[in-house]
Amino acid sequence: MKYMELTAEQQQIMDGAKGAFLAKCMRWLVEWGAAMGARRLIPVTNTHALVTVPGNLVWGANQKTIDNAMTLLRPACQHRVCCHSTTHITFAHEEQYDEIEMPQEQVEAQLEVMEMAREAGFLMTYTCAPYLVGNVPLKGEVCAWTESSAVVYANSILGARTTRHGTESAIAAALVGFVPEFSVLLDENRRATLQVDVTAQLRTPTDWGALGYFTGKIAGLDVPVFQGTPQPSQEDAKQLCAALATGGGVTMCHIVSVTPEAATLEQALGGNPPKLKVTFGDSELRDSYSQLRIHTGDAIDTVILGCPHASLNEIAEIALYLKGKRLADELKLWVCTAYATRANAERLGYAKMIYDAGGYLFCDTCPTNSMRLDAKRIVTAGFKQAHYARNMIKAEVIVDAVKGCLDAALTGRWSYVG
Repeated sequence: MKYMELTAEQQQIMDGAKGAFLAKCMRWLVEWGAAMGARRLIPVTNTHALVTVPGNLVWGANQKTIDNAMTLLRPACQHRVCCHSTTHITFAHEEQYDEIEMPQEQVEAQLEVMEMAREAGFLMTYTCAPYLVGNVPLKGEVCAWTESSAVVYANSILGARTTRHGTESAIAAALVGFVPEFSVLLDENRRATLQVDVTAQLRTPTDWGALGYFTGKIAGLDVPVFQGTPQPSQEDAKQLCAALATGGGVTMCHIVSVTPEAATLEQALGGNPPKLKVTFGDSELRDSYSQLRIHTGDAIDTVILGCPHASLNEIAEIALYLKGKRLADELKLWVCTAYATRANAERLGYAKMIYDAGGYLFCDTCPTNSMRLDAKRIVTAGFKQAHYARNMIKAEVIVDAVKGCLDAALTGRWSYVG
């Protein structure tokens, strides 16, 4: 069966030359590509895939869920990946299973998956921010990444090229080495169509998240270009990209003079006028925050930082602010990061500062997706975290800059500081 123009090698794989499972992988990619209007498959050299037992500790992962995951992962991991392939988050690092009370059946399944993935050649980063732990594709490099925030970052900050991938397509791409060419893999779909003139002062990474949340809701599937922003830090860009993908279906954006394809506004737009032009000023900044400050009181029980995963710079900031202090009684502070980043934080003494203050430094996981949360009122520095905590855990949420979050953790109360 042929849905698009395939090379002889691609056709042979789909016909079973490399086994039944790789033939199935090729069919997935071809059928997906045909549905999206792709005319061909192109080589991929970098993937970031979800190689873990799915589910959610908030509502559990039953045996059927585990069995379904193994139906994909066992045959997949009988083959070696054919390109640089890192892994998305899991439930927790194996050293922390007891801390999150992970059910035994999930522990056993995940340990099996980890051993299989290691043998298959996956680099087990278990992070939502692979660009923080060595997966930094070059401009123009074709990738197949899961995790919407990382997809936006790869396209917008690094100039790499990746569409949004799910579990099956990212694993398939890692094994056969091809992806269907559509969306932002094509030059014409990378041009900006929405112009955002930024007049608000962006002082913190969370302010950049507010900009992303505002824009995502307007953009939908359009490609925004931001004009008038200061030079972002890595942490600023991380929050912007995460919020863009949360507020809407954005796959990439342009920041004038930052994005590799946006040396000028005109280059970002491809010489065309934008379909829509909007302004993000002080009132829009305040409104973005107000949408995710939904609470009936000021007493809080949980502070979550590290969505997307905290960088070493962020962990240092948190640790030094908490040094010599103690969290409020019964207050939970969870900082999430990648294992590689936590290892450096331990080496530098930052992890100990956080633990001594009463906080936790979790790695390889996301608290909303993976931990059993009984939180009633959460303060977080990430718009994405606030958005999903509100909808998935049904907790009240307050989004604030890191300093505001830490002050709340120390006092047990959150108060607005303009």
